[in-house]
Amino acid sequence: MSTTSHSIDPNAPDRDTPPAPEAAAIHAAPSRTGLWLLMILLGATFLGWYLYGKRAPVAPPAPLPPIVALPPLDRGANDAGAIANAANTANKPSAAKPAPSTKTVAAKPRATQARPIANRSPEPRYPAAALRRGEGGTVVLRVNVGADGVPDDIAVSRRSGSRDLDRAAMTAVRDWRFKPATRNGREVASVVEQPVEFRPLQ
Repeated sequence: MSTTSHSIDPNAPDRDTPPAPEAAAIHAAPSRTGLWLLMILLGATFLGWYLYGKRAPVAPPAPLPPIVALPPLDRGANDAGAIANAANTANKPSAAKPAPSTKTVAAKPRATQARPIANRSPEPRYPAAALRRGEGGTVVLRVNVGADGVPDDIAVSRRSGSRDLDRAAMTAVRDWRFKPATRNGREVASVVEQPVEFRPLQ
């Protein structure tokens, strides 16, 4: 029967001996420091986000006005033409031109002739004798119309061929009223030739 002998090293650590508390504290310290750093970082991020959300909104910059590019001017040809025109004008003798007249000529009032007023000029009565004989025609009367539109003097300028018709025309026109003639905007007396027509019934 063999007996195994074990050698005992006095320098070897005792496996059954628990670790010292100082060593456990040394291992736990780095983990707690990392946790605090993480919490500080999260707090700073939250604070920055809060402050960024509370800041006043910045207005966008005003748009710049559009830029319009103009084509270059050809000053050489224009200047040469202007110099030539100035030289020609200097060589020509200057003639004094009359200034245009600014005087306005007032329109003259239109002259008008006397004419009978429709609702105050009744038709003449047809003579019964002339009507029986079938006489008809046109009488032209020369009428002197006063400035008040009343006929003053009446004479036959052209006869109709029937005395009855001529007399009936003169009798009727004496009762007519005329719109008097005007000269320079004023009513004046005048002479008109007034035709009066008779037509027998067929």
